[in-house]
Amino acid sequence: MKNIIVMSGDIGSGKSSVATELKQLTGFDIIGTGTIQRAIATRRGLTTLELNKISQTDRSIDDEIDSYVVETGKIQDRLILDSRLAWHFIPTAFKVFLAVDPVVGAERVFNASRNDEHNPSLAATLENNLKRQAIEDQRFHQLYNVNFRKYGNYDLIIDTSYASPTAIATKIKECFEAWLNHQAYSSLWVSPKKLLPTKAVNHEHTRNSIHEIAVFVCNGFIYIRDGHWQVMAAQQAGCDLIAAKILTEEPDDELSAGLSTGQAANDVSLDLLHDWEASLGFKYTCYPEPVSA
Repeated sequence: MKNIIVMSGDIGSGKSSVATELKQLTGFDIIGTGTIQRAIATRRGLTTLELNKISQTDRSIDDEIDSYVVETGKIQDRLILDSRLAWHFIPTAFKVFLAVDPVVGAERVFNASRNDEHNPSLAATLENNLKRQAIEDQRFHQLYNVNFRKYGNYDLIIDTSYASPTAIATKIKECFEAWLNHQAYSSLWVSPKKLLPTKAVNHEHTRNSIHEIAVFVCNGFIYIRDGHWQVMAAQQAGCDLIAAKILTEEPDDELSAGLSTGQAANDVSLDLLHDWEASLGFKYTCYPEPVSA
């Protein structure tokens, strides 16, 4: 088994910063295909968004990147590979997905002020990120029939919205070592601020017997199924990352008799979310749609 960690993730999730910290912890080399993409765009006199649009009809761009990743996985070891599709091309690697709140990701991209990306404002950056993300999602599905944002594709998912690159890299190293040694580890680590409640705040005021936080994913949002008290306690304690178990990502799956994932998500009202925010002292950056008022 090769010692290869591949990292995919949302735009602005901090893959480069995390990879740099992870290199310090592991001594592994880093290869970033984002650099390759930007080089191709610059050579063609394009922005990365324009390059992604062209990639929908010009397969050579994807082929150039993909062949590089495949060959790298065959010949190199002790490697950190920053690539959105490396998990697909190097299935034996430890596969990590870095998730981020869309607004937080846009703030990071806007503040980075890369010369090859035209982001005159935070709002424009968020719009550009969402467009680029939609283009990538569509292209990857057409070319490879994969959904690279599906958490089930990965060995480890970490939300980077409110945790430092050092903390994230440390968690990746811990889980990677457990994975290498066939030991149990939590595959999802997320900020309490990214979890949406499905029960009223006053439903669980006291500690209960649940030890593991269980969540389900619907339309890009993560909902608490079990463990509301634990999430509340973690937020009040200032925790940046907590472990959780993903029950399902499929909207038609049943969470209980007669209740599907999609129905449970749609039952979460804005009033419920606002009560949760008021109780825990923070604001979500965005809310799911549709949602009943």
